[in-house]
Amino acid sequence: MATSLPNTIPFIQAVVKAEPELLQVESSFSLSARLQRLVYEPFKAAVPQNSLAKSFLSAPYLIIIDGLDECDDKEGVQEFITTTLKFFKKHPDIPLRILITSRVEQHIHSCLAADSGVILKDLADHCSRDDIVEFMRVVFEAETRSNPVIQAYVQQNGSWPSRTDSKTLVDHIGGSFIFGSMLFRFIFEGSGSPGDHSTPLDRFPLTLTIGSGLDGLYSATLARSEHIPHFSDIISTIVLLVRPLSISAIAELLDIQAHEVVCVLTDLQAIIRVSGTDDAPVTFYHTSLRDFLTDESRSERFFVRPSFHMRLCTLCAACKLKIYRRTPKVRPRHSKLTAAVQYSFSHGDHAHWKLVVPVKAEAVPELYKLVQLRRNMLEVLPDYDRGRELRNLGVKLKLLFSHLKSITHREALDLRPHPHCKRYWSLYSLGWALEWLFDHSRSVSDIEEAISLYRE
Repeated sequence: MATSLPNTIPFIQAVVKAEPELLQVESSFSLSARLQRLVYEPFKAAVPQNSLAKSFLSAPYLIIIDGLDECDDKEGVQEFITTTLKFFKKHPDIPLRILITSRVEQHIHSCLAADSGVILKDLADHCSRDDIVEFMRVVFEAETRSNPVIQAYVQQNGSWPSRTDSKTLVDHIGGSFIFGSMLFRFIFEGSGSPGDHSTPLDRFPLTLTIGSGLDGLYSATLARSEHIPHFSDIISTIVLLVRPLSISAIAELLDIQAHEVVCVLTDLQAIIRVSGTDDAPVTFYHTSLRDFLTDESRSERFFVRPSFHMRLCTLCAACKLKIYRRTPKVRPRHSKLTAAVQYSFSHGDHAHWKLVVPVKAEAVPELYKLVQLRRNMLEVLPDYDRGRELRNLGVKLKLLFSHLKSITHREALDLRPHPHCKRYWSLYSLGWALEWLFDHSRSVSDIEEAISLYRE
């Protein structure tokens, strides 16, 4: 804004000088307050009221926000929209407009659809076929100029691809730029595997067999590596990490070799961005891959279960235990810690634990491992750190106990079938254990079963 409208600079500087906390990452100021003081109020102050109508008619300013649905902070997104709409209601003639692009997400759509000052447009109503054709022409011409194999084919056989094949590919892309760009990447870059000697000419027909839309592309691409050791752990880790890690950090966290991570990712470079170095973060080309992998109805055998957060808790604890055994007095923010250890300190006991509670039955085996790691950690920690670790171990043991009680009481009930004279006591005990478990799991099925047992 300051670049496009220099008149806003002194107003922004004055606000920041008066309240420098506005620019701090962790601040007491809400997003709403930051928007008001750093964006909307400086803009309003920089454009004199008597020139509003004239400015708007000549050239209103435009803020473009692309991919709003890719922001994970749903409450923050809603706060941004609400604050923005309030500003425009208060200043309807301000020469400013905002263009938002997004998939149809409920938390976004519900905020925008209810306001009369918002114009909603469905991009599906606007055919992008001509743009896809032009996109394809430019990409294929550029690749032909730089690839001697394609050049030799064209000299002998004429243009490539043929007009019919080009039309078929455009139909297959179906107006999706992200799908088209991934297909083009597959055609011209291949899998990147050392054993892959196919050419773009060989790979072009294969793209037409990939299911229409991204889901088909994702499934077909992931299938290339699913037989490789550690595939599931590596993919699940990349999907559920709170922030991206590098190949070397992922390997350290999973306690495997970096080359084993590379082996899995090599054939997935059409959908996963892998840098040339082991220390650059591994990321997705598009967030729809995470959506795909966390939706079992779409990803099926590639589904990443939420219970893997418990595995990440265990991995983080094991990573911390290693460093504590080498250096018991190490501090979490030590500058020489590896990225994997720093991540373990920052997110293992916080982000991943919050995402796995309430603990489901399928995560209990990992909870066992986590409890044992916590016990081992107590043996090496200095006294001033033991209090925090004892509290962590206590929380995990309490959750584990709540699960085990329901298991043992159920076994006891099975040993007292009707009309056993002591069956009433086993019914009561199992009901009590399930009631206890409900306090942690908040699972309606647990409390419903407890009620049924009490009734019996």
